[in-house]
Amino acid sequence: MQKTQAEDALQRYADELIAMGPFASLKLGIDPSQTALRLDTYNLACAPFRLGLKRAVLLCFLSRDELAFFQRYAGSLGGLALSMQPADSQKPLKIFARCTMSSIAPMKGRDNVGLVAVEWKPCPPDLAAAFADYFALIERLKAEYDEYRTPTVPMNAETSKGMGYNSYATIAAGGEPFKAALFQLTSARLDFLLPMQAPELEPKATVQVKLFFRKYQFSVAGAVAGSERLPSGVRKVGIDAQFSPELVELIADWRFTARLAARQEPAPSA
Repeated sequence: MQKTQAEDALQRYADELIAMGPFASLKLGIDPSQTALRLDTYNLACAPFRLGLKRAVLLCFLSRDELAFFQRYAGSLGGLALSMQPADSQKPLKIFARCTMSSIAPMKGRDNVGLVAVEWKPCPPDLAAAFADYFALIERLKAEYDEYRTPTVPMNAETSKGMGYNSYATIAAGGEPFKAALFQLTSARLDFLLPMQAPELEPKATVQVKLFFRKYQFSVAGAVAGSERLPSGVRKVGIDAQFSPELVELIADWRFTARLAARQEPAPSA
């Protein structure tokens, strides 16, 4: 990035943190197995948990005694070594980022897992460029999330093939997940047919939907918008879906491909 672009990114996204889930890990190309924090003469194997332009939070597997020992290094200078391979890169980038360890503390509810907060001194240019590109991507996908609320996409054989949908989905509402048949969707709405033996889903109940596509297998958080039992006994359920970058990207790519194919179709003869 040019200096002005870097400064603009730092100003716009200074306080943002990237949650390192599967989507972010794929887009950034960061290999958690190649991440290590150096403190004094120690190298701690760790994994990115939250990453930003000013700071990061890392996961380290440490015993209680080790956590207590490394707390003495709070405020000390260190370095984070990591490997990343963004989609447009031919080979992995090896990065060493100087940092200050702000704090180290046990992760709530997880034995032998520590959360290590560090502040960059400063964030390396390659890392900053990748973060800025990711933040811009999420901004675009959030705009498309609103744009693609309509029209509804029917999940027939042709659409499923075009989107790479594996015709498999599950829903969980506080219990064991059960299979459901997705028959139409938008970026903000998922409609399913449920088998007769599926548990009842109360209106506004919070659910987790897992969708299986060739490109992504991902979860979508949502709430039950309504339910209707058909004469066959099968239930039709609509779910209001929260923002999912994977889902929005799949819809956007499918729409782009469909528009491109329509333009290439020969005009009907007179």
